[in-house]
Amino acid sequence: MLLFGVISYAVVILIVAWVAQRRVKDEEDFIVAGRRMGTWMASATLLATWFGAGTLLTSTDEMAAEGFRVVALEPLGSGLCLMVTGLFFARPLWDMKVCTLADYFKLRFGVKAEILQVLTSLPTFIGWIAVQLVALAGLFEVLFGWPATPTIIGLGLFALVYTLLGGMWSVGLTDSLQALLLILGLLLLGWHVWQDLASTTGGWPGAWSQITPSRRTWIPTERMTEFVQWLGWLNIAMLGNIPSQDLMQRVFASRSGSIARKACFIAGGAYILLGCVPILVGLSFPILFPNQEIQSVVIQMAQHYLSGGWMVLFLLAVLSMVLSSMDSGILAPATALGRNLLRPHVTPALSTLALCRWSVVLVSIACVMVALLGSRAFELLESCYSIGLAGLLVPLCFGLFTSMGNQTSALLSMSVGIAVWLIEIGFDLEWPVAPLGAAAGCVVYYIHAKLVATSASWMSK
Repeated sequence: MLLFGVISYAVVILIVAWVAQRRVKDEEDFIVAGRRMGTWMASATLLATWFGAGTLLTSTDEMAAEGFRVVALEPLGSGLCLMVTGLFFARPLWDMKVCTLADYFKLRFGVKAEILQVLTSLPTFIGWIAVQLVALAGLFEVLFGWPATPTIIGLGLFALVYTLLGGMWSVGLTDSLQALLLILGLLLLGWHVWQDLASTTGGWPGAWSQITPSRRTWIPTERMTEFVQWLGWLNIAMLGNIPSQDLMQRVFASRSGSIARKACFIAGGAYILLGCVPILVGLSFPILFPNQEIQSVVIQMAQHYLSGGWMVLFLLAVLSMVLSSMDSGILAPATALGRNLLRPHVTPALSTLALCRWSVVLVSIACVMVALLGSRAFELLESCYSIGLAGLLVPLCFGLFTSMGNQTSALLSMSVGIAVWLIEIGFDLEWPVAPLGAAAGCVVYYIHAKLVATSASWMSK
């Protein structure tokens, strides 16, 4: 029954993608859905993209092991990221009528900044998608006994096909379906866990009293080092993904700046609310299953509480979470690769639309290869997600909200931020260094911009 549900789901996704293909006439349709997404589709695709394997599977295990403080990353930080984007960035960026975030860097700072932005972002997405592939392959291995390698290849091929067909239209339409399944699956599991807690401990107050004080703390304040570390992770989650193509691609695809803004608020609020389910599951697991190993917590609970059609529904919800993140993570770097990096160096006879489609193939292959290389490879690349905060946020903010600075200001800021971030990677530090990279980049940008302004003023006199 589970296998039949998976196959049926895959067929439906491919049909939706085939229908979406008819809407793609040019590169703007492929990259930003012709800027025709309404509030529901824009909100749904944002929510589905954000809610991936890490949100449900990884963060739940960490919640069970570490306690409430994990909310700094999921769901609080990531949910606030969407809201901050809606509050400050969505409308002014939409008004620029760009297709990629690299387009913005080119318009504001020049070609070199455009290229550096694309090259900085590519490893982030490749590592992220590799992790999604490995997580989903692991799930299939548990449920069906499928070996990891062919499963990873098959999943990568499946995501490639339906993303390739309709681009952002395929992703947007399938994400809308996947968002619905995601919500139903989470609520289903959350309800069963809540009912068990009510009968076992008398409800949440009784369960809360059984959690050790250290695990109940969501903001660690006993030691300054732990608080600073927690604050660093919150900042990375809240701010680090703002200069990200997958997020901004949905902003650009919205029908208007106001719809883009509204969609960010709706998706951010929904993300935090739905994120309470992994919190509930993670904190409840040691209480309800005290003798069980803290590993694959969600899967263990689903297998315990759900059966038959309910298990099928939940599995489809998990599939939706992972695939909706995968298609977005493939399309986002592929469009920037084709439009911004390859376009100037390829014959005009090959259209930008064709280039973007070929880039989807290249990115998909890269993701599968990294996923097959082993945990160290994709974990290293996944860690690149914090590079957005370290190297890209500062020039984005200065360029968007001020007239200060030029190409050199941006390049210096990006280079310094990335260099500081490399310290974390090079020394394998547990401390999040990305906020320090952003701070250093901010100082460098400001000083250079002031020197340029002073020099220009002196020259005019």
